[in-house]
Amino acid sequence: MIDLLKKQIEQKIGKEITNRGDCEMISNAILQTLDVNISYNTIRRLFGLATYTKPNKKTLDILSKFLGYKNYFHFSQNAQYKEKTEFQNDMYKVIYHNDIEAITALIKNRKVNQQNYSGFIAQLSRELLYDKSYSNLNTVFKLQNLDYKTFTYSELLHIGNSIGLIIRKQEHYNEALFYNTNFLHCVYLTFVDYSSLNGYYGAWAKKILQKKPSREITIFTSAILEFNKFINNKSINPKVDNLIYTDDLNPILCSRLLALKLLKANETETIEVLHKYYTIHSKRANLTDYSYELFTTSIVTKNLQIMGFLVQKIILRVKFYYQKSHLNSFYLMGAFYYKLIGDEKKEAEYNTLFSLNECRYSYEEFISLLYQIYLYDSAEGLSNKTKIKKKYIQLSKKLNYPYFSENYLTDYFK
Repeated sequence: MIDLLKKQIEQKIGKEITNRGDCEMISNAILQTLDVNISYNTIRRLFGLATYTKPNKKTLDILSKFLGYKNYFHFSQNAQYKEKTEFQNDMYKVIYHNDIEAITALIKNRKVNQQNYSGFIAQLSRELLYDKSYSNLNTVFKLQNLDYKTFTYSELLHIGNSIGLIIRKQEHYNEALFYNTNFLHCVYLTFVDYSSLNGYYGAWAKKILQKKPSREITIFTSAILEFNKFINNKSINPKVDNLIYTDDLNPILCSRLLALKLLKANETETIEVLHKYYTIHSKRANLTDYSYELFTTSIVTKNLQIMGFLVQKIILRVKFYYQKSHLNSFYLMGAFYYKLIGDEKKEAEYNTLFSLNECRYSYEEFISLLYQIYLYDSAEGLSNKTKIKKKYIQLSKKLNYPYFSENYLTDYFK
């Protein structure tokens, strides 16, 4: 907030504060405006032109009054909202005029400020999508400021999930985006739309693979298309080789490849692969990401061997906020596992920990479909079972994956 205060002081006097003379000018302006004396040395320290010391409340109150506020508290309550509102108005204006140069300038200016930059990019992209300015969206994601490597994974998820929901609704794509590396990493790789593998997202995957993208995107896309074959009751041929053991792929992608490999593994091979996989990766990183895709895949395939291994052998930790959704999927898998083996106490514990509200948007309907299976077996009375079955069938028809038949629902826990 102090940085914002300094910024607004510079805006008020119309120049950047870079020397002693600038600080003396501010001191004199405050004296003339408020009839209050504040040392230019205090201002020098505030702007880093002398050894910095945190300004006291009196100093902050005086500077806030100089800007037209009652005190520093009043400034804190109002200034940030004012700046945000003005910035949003500027954004809406440049989008309305379809001015890509002004949009670019706005992005670069925001990058300098670094205040919730990923949130701004998500909002800007959504506005461009609503306006169907696909060409401008492509230009925006080509900017160096949007280099995906400069964002944290949590920021990429925020951008991808915010944009992905709009794309799902429009189901419109501009093929130029398939060549746009930043767009692919920010949106395509993060909003993995399990509701639309037989829709726009599956079509994207096929088109992108034809463009011969980078190694990681190629591996990811091939994995998505193989899993899509599986839930469409088609034969799969996952060529993962030793990729599951590498340290140069995203951990979640490694878990996706492992899940594919285990779809065709026998019991002996499954245990051998799991032991090797976790022995290698436990030395490298948090196992939560390296396990993510196994949680849902083991439910889909009713693989007690994988479920039991994960529940009994793996310690999962949430280090980043996005991993809460990973842990949530683990809880659902645990509820399925303990129901299958008849441990009612542990089943109830895991079911209580699971929440549909904690699911990632792109997986929400897919996981909701699986949850209906759990609820159906737990439901008492024909009326409740009929209601749950109806919701399951509605979701199954919407997703259009033949694997999830009505018999799959009714026979899962038999």
